Amino acid sequence: MNNYFSNIFSYFKTFHPSFHLLLNILFLIYAALLPFSDAFSSHTGPWLLLLFWLLEGNLPKKIRMLLNEKVIVWWLLFLGFSFLSLSWTGNIHDGMHILKYYFAIAIVMGTLYTSLDKKFSFWIIYTFLGAMFISEVISYGIYFDLWQTKRGSPQNPTPFMHHVIYSIFLAITIILLLGHIFNTKNHKWLRILELFFLLSVTGNLFINGGRTGQLAMILGVITFAVTRYGMRIKTFALTLVILAGVFSGAYLLSPNFQNRISQGLSDIHNIQQGKLDNSWGYRVAMIEISLQNITQHPFIGNGVGDVKEAFRKTLRKTPLKKYSFLQNVLHVHNQYLQITMQTGIIGLFLFLAFLISLFFETKKLRKDQRSIFYGVLVIFLFSFFTDVPLRSYTSGLFGLVIGYFISNLPNDEKA
Repeated sequence: MNNYFSNIFSYFKTFHPSFHLLLNILFLIYAALLPFSDAFSSHTGPWLLLLFWLLEGNLPKKIRMLLNEKVIVWWLLFLGFSFLSLSWTGNIHDGMHILKYYFAIAIVMGTLYTSLDKKFSFWIIYTFLGAMFISEVISYGIYFDLWQTKRGSPQNPTPFMHHVIYSIFLAITIILLLGHIFNTKNHKWLRILELFFLLSVTGNLFINGGRTGQLAMILGVITFAVTRYGMRIKTFALTLVILAGVFSGAYLLSPNFQNRISQGLSDIHNIQQGKLDNSWGYRVAMIEISLQNITQHPFIGNGVGDVKEAFRKTLRKTPLKKYSFLQNVLHVHNQYLQITMQTGIIGLFLFLAFLISLFFETKKLRKDQRSIFYGVLVIFLFSFFTDVPLRSYTSGLFGLVIGYFISNLPNDEKA
């Protein structure tokens, strides 16, 4: 019997190179399916990545690599404390649902960091861009009423995900394309094709209803330009002029964008009048209730699964209970407040420490890579103020982008 298991172990050992190849192919599949399947990006995909990562072998070396990378360590501490909060969570089911996304980020980020082959590094971003191109074709088809999807409509042509989440995907795609277009090492015709793709993605961003992605794109492009070319007045002014032109053109050409701008201005006016029964007023009310709850449970929060119930309990004690739409809140539309309600100041500290370490660690990237990453990072940081991206498709994208860029950090141990 011992010889039997020994033979099996020896058999798998001889297949390490093949498992390495299969793992890297799986990275491409993961990137290709990100815009289309929340189930694959948050559940099936991470478990497959973990399986092939284990079969790849070299576990002592890979674990040592993970523990020596501050970004990974801070995320694992945040994940561990979030798991620990299940011990004071009443709703284990909701807690596990949220932890599924945090766990997926850890797996995607960690496996990419230790095992992404340089031969595949080039293709992983292009695979994602190719997937976004297909998603975009579907989106334009919905907009021009050529076909329909379950979620999309001509007024909101989002193929498979909520319009806020889709707008984040589009904004990040714009930054990735800018990085490739301004890379003079890329072939001229490839850069021309990417320029046309950039124009169509920008158009897609403004025919959809996601104001989060539209505003985040401005900050991301400015960050990209300043990081790449420095804080020169000419660069900054030119970037602002181009962005102003884009927004003006979008306003003139896109009825959907016009409607969203008008709605935003109307929301601001209503908030000033004390009326919160609108999209932005809804968020203002949630911030107020969330902050009140945090003062009651400041250090360890309510537990990762009890945010909804805690929100409703606090709501019933405030004058804002008159707004019926607040009774069925699924999350508080702010990632930072969501985390603080889940795991208190301790959880927020661990999350912010992760983000800060990410900023400083990626300073070691080449300038061209760093400008792309900082542009993408700013998009995420802004979107965390308006929604809870780490419990949807964007959690997979978050893990993929971070894992990809930290895998490009200098590392003596990496093959």
